[in-house]
Amino acid sequence: MKKYIYASLFAVAAMLTATSCEEDCLGTIEGNDSKPSVLVYKYEVSSPNNPDNDTQIRFVANSAIESAYYLVEKTSEAESHGLGTDAYADYVIANGTKLDVAAGKDEDLLLKDLYGPYTISAVGVKGSAKAISSQQFVGLDWETVCKGTFLNNLPNLAALYGSETIEDVELQVCTTDKYLYRLKDLFAEGYSIKLDLLPDYTATDEVGTYTYVRIRPQETGIVHPSYGMFSIRDIGYWQGSAAWITDNGYESGMYEGFFCFLRFQLYNAEGKNYGYNEYNLFIPAE
Repeated sequence: MKKYIYASLFAVAAMLTATSCEEDCLGTIEGNDSKPSVLVYKYEVSSPNNPDNDTQIRFVANSAIESAYYLVEKTSEAESHGLGTDAYADYVIANGTKLDVAAGKDEDLLLKDLYGPYTISAVGVKGSAKAISSQQFVGLDWETVCKGTFLNNLPNLAALYGSETIEDVELQVCTTDKYLYRLKDLFAEGYSIKLDLLPDYTATDEVGTYTYVRIRPQETGIVHPSYGMFSIRDIGYWQGSAAWITDNGYESGMYEGFFCFLRFQLYNAEGKNYGYNEYNLFIPAE
C-alpha cells in the first residue's frame, strides 16, 4: 500500500524541483418552579462563523425568574477572584450584563473571537433567592510549524477543487493541544482541515517513523451547485469503527518531519461517496 505513497512522493519532489449542538445541561420545566433558574446552553456554530473561536449561547429562564444577568470572562480571571458559588453569583450580578428574558423565555448570544478557556455564567434572581449556572468554552489558537504542498490524489476532489496541487499550505499545531493539527484554509477560506494525532499508535517503514492520524468528519468549503457541500472523514468514521484505522490498514499518518499521507472519504451533503481509495499527501517545503 505504501508503494504508491513513495512513488507519488518522488514524483512530486521531482516536479517541485523543476517548478452540536452541544448541550451540557438540561432545562427545567416551565411553570412548575418556585426558585429562579437560568440555564446556559452551548451550541457549535457553522460558517460563516468560526467554530474554533465562536460559540452560540442560549440562556433559558424558568417561570420563577424576576431578573437575570450573565458574565463572560477568561476562566483564569474567574478563578483568580477566589469566590465561592454564592459570592461569585453576586459578582456576576454586579459586573455582568442584564439579560432581557421574561419568565419562561430564552435569549441567544453569539460570542466571537474567544482564544483560550472562557467561563460563561448566568444568574437568575427572585427576591433574595438566586441561582447560578455556567458553561466552559475553549477557543483554539494555532501556530504554524511549516508550509508545504498538498496533493489531491482523489480524482473527484481534484476536479471539484480545480487542481491536483495546492501550494503554500500552512500546517499548524494547536497551542492548547499538541496532538491537534490543521491544514489551514486548505480548500476554502475558513475551512481548515483538522488532523488528530494518535500518540499511542506509531509505525516505522523505509521512510521513517509516523504517528497515526484521525480525520474527523468536516466540511471542505467546496460547494457544488447540484450536490451541495462536500465533506471528508477517514474510513473509520465512515464505517463506524476506529479499527479500520488502527488495525485494518486504512491509516493516515504524519512523519516526524511533518510529511503526511492522508486517506479519507469524500462525500456530499446527502452522504454519497465520491471516492476514498487514494492517499492524499502533504509535503513540507525544504
